[in-house]
Amino acid sequence: MPNNETIALEGVIQHVFAHRFTISTDDGSLILADLGPKGAEVFPLQQGLSISVEGERRPSEIKVTRISAEGLEPVMIEHKKPHHKSRGVHQSDLVDLEVVKEALEAKGWSIVGEVRRKPKHFEILARRSGDELSELHVDFSGEIYKQKPAKELQLDAGQRQ
Repeated sequence: MPNNETIALEGVIQHVFAHRFTISTDDGSLILADLGPKGAEVFPLQQGLSISVEGERRPSEIKVTRISAEGLEPVMIEHKKPHHKSRGVHQSDLVDLEVVKEALEAKGWSIVGEVRRKPKHFEILARRSGDELSELHVDFSGEIYKQKPAKELQLDAGQRQ
C-alpha cells in the first residue's frame, strides 16, 4: 500500500461504531476515523465529545495514531501491521513429506535420490524391486499420477544438451 499522508484535525464525534467513529469538522465535513480495538479500550469514544486527532489518511478513513480531548490524557495508538504469509509459500511446504514417502513405500517403491518439490506435486526418482528406475509425479496425498521410465528420462536429458 502506498504511503499515506499524515493529517491532523479537530471536530466533534457524531457517531460511534465500536472502534470506528465519525468526526464532524467546522467546515461541515463528516469523516470516518478508526481508533482500533485496543485504542477504543483506552480512550472513551462518546457522541458529542470535542476531540483532536492525528493519523494516516487512507482511502476510506483516517487511521488514528493520536487522539486527545479536553480533560482527558492524550492517547498514542500503534496500529500493528497484519501478519500475512509469504507469497512464496506453496501448499507443498505445508505437506509432511514423510507421509508421502510412507505411502510410496507401502506401494513397494524405494526412493532413490532427492525429492523435488513442485507447487502441486512432488517429483521423486524411485524404483520397485525388479523394475527400472522411474520418475514419479506424486500428489500431496501420496497418489502417483504420472510415471516416467528411466529410459525416457535419459532421452529427455540428452535432448536438453
